[in-house]
Amino acid sequence: MATRKFSSLLSKTFGTSVLSSLKGKNINLGRCSVSRYSTAIGLEEPITPPVKVNYTKLLINGEFVNSASGKTFPTHDPRTGNVIAHVAEGDKEDINRAVAAARTAFDEGPWPKMTAYERSRVLFRFADLIDKHSDELAALESWDTGKTYEQASQIELPMISRLIRYYAGWADKIHGLTVQADGPYQVQTLHEPIGVAGQIIPWNFPLLMFVWKVAPALATGNSIVLKTAEQTPLSSLYAAKLLHEAGLPEGVLNVISGFGPTAGAALASHMDVDKLAFTGSTETGKIVSELAGRSNLKPVTLELGGKSPFIVCEDADIDKAVETAHFALFFNQGQCCCAGSRTFVHEKVYDEFLEKSKARAMKRVVGDPFQKGVEQGPQIDLEQFEKVMNYIKSGIESGATIETGGERFGDKGFYIQPTVFSNVQDNMLIAKEEIFGPVQSILKFKDISEVIKRSNATTYGLAAGVFTQNIDTANTVTRALRVGTVWVNCFDVFDAAIPFGGYKMSGHGREKGVYCLDNYLQVKAVVTSLENPAWL
Repeated sequence: MATRKFSSLLSKTFGTSVLSSLKGKNINLGRCSVSRYSTAIGLEEPITPPVKVNYTKLLINGEFVNSASGKTFPTHDPRTGNVIAHVAEGDKEDINRAVAAARTAFDEGPWPKMTAYERSRVLFRFADLIDKHSDELAALESWDTGKTYEQASQIELPMISRLIRYYAGWADKIHGLTVQADGPYQVQTLHEPIGVAGQIIPWNFPLLMFVWKVAPALATGNSIVLKTAEQTPLSSLYAAKLLHEAGLPEGVLNVISGFGPTAGAALASHMDVDKLAFTGSTETGKIVSELAGRSNLKPVTLELGGKSPFIVCEDADIDKAVETAHFALFFNQGQCCCAGSRTFVHEKVYDEFLEKSKARAMKRVVGDPFQKGVEQGPQIDLEQFEKVMNYIKSGIESGATIETGGERFGDKGFYIQPTVFSNVQDNMLIAKEEIFGPVQSILKFKDISEVIKRSNATTYGLAAGVFTQNIDTANTVTRALRVGTVWVNCFDVFDAAIPFGGYKMSGHGREKGVYCLDNYLQVKAVVTSLENPAWL
């Protein structure tokens, strides 16, 4: 939740390439051909996004309002570093106002007292409005994050409306149980909303994470205070406006844009927040959990970082594995918590896989995310850009072979060449730490037992992929890996009904699917004494 000091970061010199800065050092550049990339598309004159920014204030009690301090902060265009808009900066006082509104809406307002069917109708109308305004939402998402417009519009927006409808369908299907007890008692369980839910979302998929958090919380009858990532507030504010247009009562959803040490910390430690959900880095997840525990011991669900293995067995369909591994790593500029960032390849097919992976990376089209045909836009900001470049430098210095890439792309914005490392060893930083950028590390293994052990030798446990045509191998690997999701001969399949979450330091609790509903429900047992039970 560190505050981003963007203006000071922009003053730094970052035009010198990593490779040239390492001139004279004993490094292995392999068969690197960093200049052989597709011509940049749209970098000279960035395309004007086809959308206007209309919502930049805080949403409290159904109204867009200025922050109590009157402060604003800039949100930037990753293509150039230029300011898109100035957004109201919420802090502790604004969190207090938002929580008070959410508490009143839950305790006195109509939302938790509505029939479940009425709540579902609001969510269905919300999904319809998402579809109606998908072009504007996709444009805001692309502009604020740097992801391609095609990705936002063709992949993410359909997923978003689908997930809203999924939870709208669940709203009137949340049932308790009748329990058989020893003795003359009537026992039932009630599944009740937990109350005021605090939610903190990340910058890499802001609109998708908004819906992952908001939809199940609303379907179960809760009220919400949601803090956006300071880098990417625009799409969430627009979506919140649509939710109210769909008929959401005032105060049920409150959206605060602000920074972690102020707004985020205030939300995590608030005594009147009943539950907290956080998606972000493992380091910040520790802070959030500590604040929640020190306050009112509110339950916390965490979806955190990862260093996911992508295992290519000797019997795999190599061409399909190459393309899927490429997607698993480079999707969303590599800024994905479950990215297949440790590509383990069997030694018998290693050389073939490496050559084809290198060729695929060199064909990847980098450029303006609003230009048709572009596969990769810029990193989110200069801070992330420099973090990724430092990891590339570390990989080179530690002896990995850079096959292609390794430098910035273009001369403005935060673009990085698709980068492929070979001869990566488990003890290197690029194989141990979450890079969150377009850097593929390819490691060699000899047998299944070895690769299982190496895959599990990490503090993370979010996801994994395995490519094999042997069902026994697939079964062995999927059961042995300590991760929340295993994709077999595919990757990044995110259906609304598929639960998502991690083992170990990748978090706890699940997003999506029926399991997510448990995050926002309390279970109450009701025991009634029977004077004249029918069976006596």
